[in-house]
Amino acid sequence: MKTRFQTKLENLGRRYYEVFGDLEAQLEFLKLASLVLLCLLFFAIFGAFVLAKRPPVVIRVDEVGKAEAISDLAAHNAPSKPEILYFARTFVKRYAEYNAYTVSRDMAEAWNLMSARFQTAAKRNLIESGILARIEEAKLCAALEFKEEKIERETPEHVLVSLVWVRTLKSYKDPDYREASLLKSELVLKKVSRSLPAPSGLLVEDYKEILLNRLEDSKR
Repeated sequence: MKTRFQTKLENLGRRYYEVFGDLEAQLEFLKLASLVLLCLLFFAIFGAFVLAKRPPVVIRVDEVGKAEAISDLAAHNAPSKPEILYFARTFVKRYAEYNAYTVSRDMAEAWNLMSARFQTAAKRNLIESGILARIEEAKLCAALEFKEEKIERETPEHVLVSLVWVRTLKSYKDPDYREASLLKSELVLKKVSRSLPAPSGLLVEDYKEILLNRLEDSKR
């Protein structure tokens, strides 16, 4: 009994047919399907890359619960004035509020707030000044009291902050030792992207400490 395919071939006047025609047709179909799937995979990878480069969706909620979508994350994510002043005070306390028993930890924390360039300069200044040896030898401890704080100038890349403060030095070894000074700090803060190492979006790029007045000196 002839199949429908053989009957069709005879009607067309053909005297032969391809034995492996079905396999070849399946092979061509699989090739086409593989090509389509490859194109889909390429577009999926490209789409994932584009989505990964897009800024995250940020929704700001104010104190009354009003939600507002933030489109320009870079502009809205810049450090605010209170953040800048708090960062400056934190750095000065870590860097200049000496304590013989915590100086290593305090300096390490201050180091994490510096840029790589300023870390090199600060290390050189500490070695040349000999302040660390003095703190350890005299067992000094200090207390800071901030009097004035001001943002002097701000650009898209940097912030100049000035702080006026009083540092009172005492000694664990000598209860009668007391030294108080009025000082001014000038900090150049570099704006960076917020990250785990720099959550505030700031790093100290330069630091100057100026003695304004010697208020008390009872050294022995």
